[in-house]
Amino acid sequence: MDRKKLIGIIVIAIIVLPIVFNKMASIITAKIAAEMQKRPTPVEVAYSSEGDFYPKTESVGRIEAKYSVDVVARINGWLQKRYFQEGAFVKKGQTLFLIQPNEYQIAVQQAEAAVRQSEAALINAEKELKRAKELVKNDFVSKSYYDNALATRDQYRATKDVNKANLAAAKLNLSYTKITSPVDGRVGKILITEGNLVNSQSGTLARIVSTSPIYVYFTIKSEDYITYRKNRLENKDKKDVGMNVQIRLSDGSLYKEQGKLEFMNNEVDQTAGTISLRATFQNKDNLLVPGDFVNVTATAKAPVKVVLVPQVAVSDSTQGTYVWTVDENKQAQQTFIKIDKQLGDNWIVTEGLKPGQMVIKSGFQRLRPGSVVSYEEPSDSVKTASEEKEN
Repeated sequence: MDRKKLIGIIVIAIIVLPIVFNKMASIITAKIAAEMQKRPTPVEVAYSSEGDFYPKTESVGRIEAKYSVDVVARINGWLQKRYFQEGAFVKKGQTLFLIQPNEYQIAVQQAEAAVRQSEAALINAEKELKRAKELVKNDFVSKSYYDNALATRDQYRATKDVNKANLAAAKLNLSYTKITSPVDGRVGKILITEGNLVNSQSGTLARIVSTSPIYVYFTIKSEDYITYRKNRLENKDKKDVGMNVQIRLSDGSLYKEQGKLEFMNNEVDQTAGTISLRATFQNKDNLLVPGDFVNVTATAKAPVKVVLVPQVAVSDSTQGTYVWTVDENKQAQQTFIKIDKQLGDNWIVTEGLKPGQMVIKSGFQRLRPGSVVSYEEPSDSVKTASEEKEN
């Protein structure tokens, strides 16, 4: 054979043979992959389930006193004495301050004397009117004499009424010399001390805040409010519908008393997208101090039905969140879902999955859509939310 022909054959072989071998390898690989695709892949499965979920929100709350009262003077006078210790607890009606009462006692005495004087004058006018009536009846005097006597009687009667009103006002002013607590609560620092001249314009003498019951204000997101309202509508036939409100103090401890939700604002804060709520707590140990901040957890008393799926079955991709489900032919399918809150070892599914669907918990790393799988029937389904409910 010619040397040039031999070299040409060798060159052609070098070029063609790899192409042939690669094509044959691709065919073989495809056949192997097809065979493996037909061979069931062992996986572990579970069922999605319907559970009772108790909607819950967490936020920061602020403690406020139910009553917060500024103690002020209602009359003019010298602040003579105080009857309490700063920071002490006081009762409603307890005397706190005394304004020098002397001039107001004198005013009461003067008003009492004026009342007695007008009463005496009225008695005399009544007698004169009675005599005038008899004289007119017997034509001893003119009718105008009787009219004058009647007018004099009415004048003294009006004078008596005015004097009695003045006496009541004098007694009221005298009562204002004793400044009493309008509420039960703890009194703060004295802001105006004894010896100062005070009146209604002097400002606050001291401040009293009630301690029990006490308010906790907090907010929830508008979407949580919608969930809460829907929950109430769905359970409107039940007696105990609402929220359980619990708080954690600033030291992290859980407050032993539960709050009673009693107020919900009528509009959403447009800047924050939240709505304000208020819960009332008993505060016998005085651990809740107005102005302090607490962590608030509000949990619905009635549950809502949700779909649950194990967390281990859920994966993420650039296209979204998905699970592998198993159809009636035991083929794996990639199912995209939307999830909401985490509940124990489960996710709450809002879209894409129904209760009772079989999902793959493990062994799905090598699966492709349509892969045949083999599995053992799960011994139990996903825990319900009612089993996961926090106390």
